[in-house]
Amino acid sequence: MQFNRSITVIDSHTAGEAARIVTGGMPKLIGNTIAEKKQYLIDHYDKIRTSIMLEPRGHSEMFGAFLMEPINPEADFGIVFMDTGGYLNMCGHNTIAAVTAIVETGMVDVEPGAKDKNVNLDTPAGLVRAVAHLRGDHEVESVSFRNVPSFLYKKDVEVDVPDIGKIKLDISFGGSFFAILPVSEVNEKIDTHNEQKLAEVGMKVLHAVNEQVKVQHPELSHIKTVDLVEMYGEPKDDESTLQNVVVFGDGQVDRSPCGTGTSAKLATLYSKDKLKMNEKFVYESILETKFYGRVVEETKAGNIPAIIPEITGSAWITGFNNLVFDPTDPLTNGFELK
Repeated sequence: MQFNRSITVIDSHTAGEAARIVTGGMPKLIGNTIAEKKQYLIDHYDKIRTSIMLEPRGHSEMFGAFLMEPINPEADFGIVFMDTGGYLNMCGHNTIAAVTAIVETGMVDVEPGAKDKNVNLDTPAGLVRAVAHLRGDHEVESVSFRNVPSFLYKKDVEVDVPDIGKIKLDISFGGSFFAILPVSEVNEKIDTHNEQKLAEVGMKVLHAVNEQVKVQHPELSHIKTVDLVEMYGEPKDDESTLQNVVVFGDGQVDRSPCGTGTSAKLATLYSKDKLKMNEKFVYESILETKFYGRVVEETKAGNIPAIIPEITGSAWITGFNNLVFDPTDPLTNGFELK
């Protein structure tokens, strides 16, 4: 055997959603911003993403992130988020996983006896400020992060979806653009046994929205598509406010409540006067795992009224991997079955 590349990763999950954090072995990425570095990855090294996200090293629901040097002087690390279908501008569950990995493996210094550790991330969507809440010097109990300005972009949008008909939804931004709608709009229920149907319906909605509705972030020119569909309904647990299921990529279903989706939902509710400043909001996933959210600040994104949301969740490291690449392996760049 022969190897022409070796990538070191920390495997983890946040509320059930996989997060493979790349910590070493990457080539130099060119760019004056993290968004430009993301584009450089797309143009020159996308096979690295496919090789570590897809089978045989990954799976159809894999998520991950590349850690790198930041561009923003306020940040501790730069980060580019990825999944099996491509790249994301922001990802909440990956943020929680990355900060957990950074702190628990000693990539940052923690003062003895400290209860919190601040970690700032330079993302393609902007600066994300996170706090690791500690049990011990390097044991992370949970992570809270203040996301980028989040806002309701268009409300009560009517979309004609093939095989479903006309539905109403909101389009909101929480690091990516989301189409947000009650699951009852598509005559479905949120249940683990219904995952495949939810994925199919979610993708139909996603394609219809992008065909019929134009979006453009007011400040970030590279963000101009709706990337995820968020369907919500009544929760299973009394502590939770709502339950959701988020569909994205090529029909992947988020196992977590989705941090950026929670941010977008908070912005939607706040804009509609259905949520107050600092009011606790508990979002439950399809697995009934939870993220805790609140609105901590009003701001603007361009001329659009926006909020700063704070999201809290927990991640667990599941392993340390050294992934190797053999040029004689015909499947070294990964594959997927659809």
